[in-house]
Amino acid sequence: MAVEMLRARVAERIRRGIVEGALAPGSRINESQLSAEYGVSRTPLREALLTVEGLGLLEADPQRGFFVTPLSAREVRELYPIGRALDELAVRSAGFVPVAALDRLDALNAQFRAARDRPEEARLADRDFHRALVDRCPNRRLLAMLDAVQAGMERYERVYMSDAGDVERSARRHDEVVAALRRDDLDTAVRILSEVWDYSAQRLLLALGEHP
Repeated sequence: MAVEMLRARVAERIRRGIVEGALAPGSRINESQLSAEYGVSRTPLREALLTVEGLGLLEADPQRGFFVTPLSAREVRELYPIGRALDELAVRSAGFVPVAALDRLDALNAQFRAARDRPEEARLADRDFHRALVDRCPNRRLLAMLDAVQAGMERYERVYMSDAGDVERSARRHDEVVAALRRDDLDTAVRILSEVWDYSAQRLLLALGEHP
C-alpha cells in the first residue's frame, strides 16, 4: 500500500507540473532530474510516469523516454463538444437552484474575476464555479464523466485563462447565467453556458494556429 501511495503522489505531482506549465508541452522528461527532485528511486518514478501516460498527458518513445504530450487542436475539437453536452445535461438535471446556492455562485464568480491576471488561480476559480453549478445534479455517473473530460481540458483552460480579457468576458457570462437562474429561466442559462463553451474552444483553436 505504501508503494501505491508513493506512486500516486508522484503521479499527481507530475500531472500538476504538466497542467501548471512547469513541464512544457513537447518537452522531454528528464527522469534522473525528476528522481532527484522528488526524492524517489527510478522504479516508482517510472510507474508514476506510466500512470500519467494513461491520462494522455505523456507520450512514451521506446528509444528516447517520455515526452509531455503537445497541445493540439484535434484534442480541443474532441473534448469541448463533449464537455459542453455533459455540462448542459448536468445543469438541466440539477433543476431548481436555491437562493443560497445562487449567492454562492455569485461569490465564486467574484473570486474568478479577481484572479483574471493570475491564470492558474483563474482556472481553479472557474472550475469551482462550474462544479458548484452542477453539484445538485443527482446523476453521479454524469458528474464523474464531466469531471473526467474537464481533467483532460486543464492544460487548455490554463492557456485560455492567460488572457485577462477572456477571463473578464467569461465572468460576465457567468453573471448572465446566475441572473437567468434567479429568474428560473433554465433554457437561457443553458444557452449561455453553451456559448461559453463554444467561445472557449474557438479562442483555443486560434491560439493553436487553427481557424474554428
